[in-house]
Amino acid sequence: MISIQRLNEDDPDFLDQVQWIIIGCIGQYRPAEVYVIRIRDFFDYKWCYFSGKTLGALGVSKFCDLTLPSFVPNRVISQDHYHRVGTNLGVYEASDAPSLHIHQRSEANFKRFIRRTTNDGTAIWFSSGSRATGRGSIMVYNVTPDIKFGWHVTFLKKASWQIGKVTFTSRTLVEALRDSGSNAQGGATGARLDLSLPKS
Repeated sequence: MISIQRLNEDDPDFLDQVQWIIIGCIGQYRPAEVYVIRIRDFFDYKWCYFSGKTLGALGVSKFCDLTLPSFVPNRVISQDHYHRVGTNLGVYEASDAPSLHIHQRSEANFKRFIRRTTNDGTAIWFSSGSRATGRGSIMVYNVTPDIKFGWHVTFLKKASWQIGKVTFTSRTLVEALRDSGSNAQGGATGARLDLSLPKS
């Protein structure tokens, strides 16, 4: 089980979107390990493929150099890490892992390539504060021995939470991941994620 704690500042319906995307990513990417990081306040797409000050305060680097976003540690509310249990693709257990976001000189951010953290993993960042602002952000990095890529999606609360801007991937893919996660979860709300994958 993976648990996402609901804080007072979180809109529970936005957390549903986060949950379903996590489940969808696990079903699609089958990672050996999963990071789930809650970031204080909304963050936009410029944190994806972060390249530091070479492109201004925030910037987009070459896709071949997928670096960890350089959130300062005081923006990180929580980081959880899970590893897959044996060959069971649907079972993950909580485990310890070094913090992805650390205090360091800005030029060091250029060399924080995600492959130095994992060679078979998925990292999901999501924003806090969605209850008051009516907007939220989710960012996903996925790494396998053969490929690495990242993407970002904004959610906006209207009559219900809807996908807003999608960057570095397609809206169709994000919708498919969310919907597959929702179907696997049975459309249930709440903060606990059952990662047992549906039988094919």
